[in-house]
Amino acid sequence: MPFILNGTAREKAVDQDHEKATLAPKVAIEESWLSFDQPAEVLHNKVRAFAEWPGTRAKFLLSSSNGVVQTIELKIVTTRVKHLSHDTLPSGGEVSLLGDALVVPCGGEGSDGTCLEILQLQPPAKKVMSARDFCNGLRGQKLLKDINGTRLPSAHMAA
Repeated sequence: MPFILNGTAREKAVDQDHEKATLAPKVAIEESWLSFDQPAEVLHNKVRAFAEWPGTRAKFLLSSSNGVVQTIELKIVTTRVKHLSHDTLPSGGEVSLLGDALVVPCGGEGSDGTCLEILQLQPPAKKVMSARDFCNGLRGQKLLKDINGTRLPSAHMAA
């Protein structure tokens, strides 16, 4: 950067060796899905990397008081990493609202206590909203993280 600012960058520039250059693979939309068995830092970086296109998405389960469970896909817009002690981590895959963020435990068994805090999200066919506004609209339903490959009994699935 200093060479650019003082005007000597052109003199110090080195031509690229085209034989050593490689092409990056095209980004696939499937890469933008979040899997909460990964560390929170990896997921946070993925949200930032895919911010413009295609955006990151995650599947969650909505559980109502009468036992009906349905899957919801959310676009995750803004996140941060949170370190919690093991006694304050949400249990059983439950996603909880702490302050202004949805807290999702990450990393699976033996994780280091990191969580992904979701600050802004976009439900299907809705505008981007804060995590708090989303939780206010749940009206008593519980939000659970959907573990990849989760299979629920068909009698409990909502149509």
